[in-house]
Amino acid sequence: MFYKIKKMILGLLAFTALLLVAGCQTSTQQAPKTPQDLTKDQQGTWVWTEQQLTLQKVFLATNVDPRAAAFMIDDLDNVKMTMTIKDKTVELKYRFDYLKIYEDQYKGQNLQTPDFKTYVQKKTEDLKAYVATLQHTKITVDEANYAYDYTLTGTIDPDNHTITFPETPTFLSKIILGPTSNPLEAMTYNYTVEGKQMTLSAEGKNDKGLKLVMRLRFNYTDGKE
Repeated sequence: MFYKIKKMILGLLAFTALLLVAGCQTSTQQAPKTPQDLTKDQQGTWVWTEQQLTLQKVFLATNVDPRAAAFMIDDLDNVKMTMTIKDKTVELKYRFDYLKIYEDQYKGQNLQTPDFKTYVQKKTEDLKAYVATLQHTKITVDEANYAYDYTLTGTIDPDNHTITFPETPTFLSKIILGPTSNPLEAMTYNYTVEGKQMTLSAEGKNDKGLKLVMRLRFNYTDGKE
């Protein structure tokens, strides 16, 4: 009798131990990945931030009418532009609803003619014409919703701390996220990482020969944001 009870107790303990081990394994598998040292390993997804500061520099560099710029300055705040780095590939993506920025541009310039609907249609045609000139950037225009989807693929060189795109990142055709005025030019950014923020910077000259510096900042995300 004692032998049978002892055997049952040992069996129960063994079963309990098995459950504990299985539980630990499941917990380990579901545990979030330990954050890597982002200064040495930039793999993952980064989200564009400081949109207004970037736009101010673009508007100043391109001599946008100050009144129009004041209306337009916050129109990219809600854009979620992501930069995903996997191995040596860098993919820049975003979707932009452009109706509001053209509405603010129209108001900022005190335009009366053409009417706003015609104005937006003309701007949409200009955007489609610009898309046709691109060789590397993929833009799909959603005319019905006054929006477009944007994808540009580049490469990262972690040894030299550079990210290069075959064309310069843009919003629409005029908001060029680089120091030059030609969006069809390849653009190489130097990058630095502090904490969970990456800063891309590039220097160049505009069409007037003036030196300009463009900086873009991205915050690292673990996918929970």
